[in-house]
Amino acid sequence: MRIGICAPYDLSVAGGVNTHIRAQAGALRRLGHDVCVFGAASGPLPDGEVSLGGCVSMVVGDTETGFGVDPRSWWTAKRLLRERRFDLLHMHEPLMPLPPWFVLKQADVPVVATFHTYRSQGHRWYPKYRWIFDPLMARVSVRLAVSEAAKRTVAEHFPGDYDVVPNAIDVARFATPTPRPPSMPADRRHVLYVGRIEPRKGVDRLVQAMPAVQERVAGVRLVIVGDGPDRDAVAALARALRVDVVFGGRVADADLAGYYQSADLVCSPALADESFGLTLLEAMAAGRPIVASNIAGYAELLAPAGSARLTPAGDAAALAREICAVLTNDLLARTLGGRGSTVAKSYDWTAIAKRLEGIYELCLHELPVKGRRPQQLVVRP
Repeated sequence: MRIGICAPYDLSVAGGVNTHIRAQAGALRRLGHDVCVFGAASGPLPDGEVSLGGCVSMVVGDTETGFGVDPRSWWTAKRLLRERRFDLLHMHEPLMPLPPWFVLKQADVPVVATFHTYRSQGHRWYPKYRWIFDPLMARVSVRLAVSEAAKRTVAEHFPGDYDVVPNAIDVARFATPTPRPPSMPADRRHVLYVGRIEPRKGVDRLVQAMPAVQERVAGVRLVIVGDGPDRDAVAALARALRVDVVFGGRVADADLAGYYQSADLVCSPALADESFGLTLLEAMAAGRPIVASNIAGYAELLAPAGSARLTPAGDAAALAREICAVLTNDLLARTLGGRGSTVAKSYDWTAIAKRLEGIYELCLHELPVKGRRPQQLVVRP
């Protein structure tokens, strides 16, 4: 099967959705499919990926987001679709401008769309630009969401049938023993944060929690992996509070497992609007106990798994209390980590890719003729 996967954000910038897309492509290739990843990009792309045009970066929903605005992407998309002759397109966040719009408008094959976004206060742009989005949604054959939270966000404005197909990871990559990073020596204890450093991620609340943790638990260091617009402000806050912290910056995928495995605890203190939490799943696969905010996207994954202690969003004192509870109770830490390790196996790309393959085959069976007007298909029995 020839499958085109369209990215909604700047493909040349590291991010959760891009990581998901590339892992999806790899998993589908291992099943024997011919997969091409494409989208707007502000810089060079890995071999085989195709740029549809340049990007601009803007802050949307407290997140710095890069997306394509070059109208010439229409012609680039047209040429790509004509040359590659895909059997099916899988589009992530298809309502992001502009290349996804151009691809949808010109597609003459079935389109599967995955929605990742969760907005606790409702989506700002969906109701405002319905006149643009309604015709685009009409061209989607199968609608997927990565979580119930993401599903609620899009279905509120575009009712229809949505199936939840969660994010996935290569579980073995995070479970297989990996060398310890030099910044995480074995004679120290480590609280790890992985992700962007921006307001909605709540990294400042974690820094605010650490003085109480370091006062109670000897030899604890905070390790922050990732980068973002708030890095300087968070570093200044850490200096002011005299927090022992290491900023690891962006870490290569090949090295990331070592950070998780060397952590005594992984903390995700986001304030809101997380649809899933891919880093939580990675921590679970590595068998690490988790302390996280009790927000919709996180709780949906973590509460059934029993792999985390959840705290009210934005409450630094509660973060400190739960971090200390895990660090001072080895049995609790092992129990949380073990539960997470068990549950993470059901989110392996081996299983999720086969599920996607079944959805694609349904599309091709129901819509076998190229050029036929798309219709929405119901995936669930």
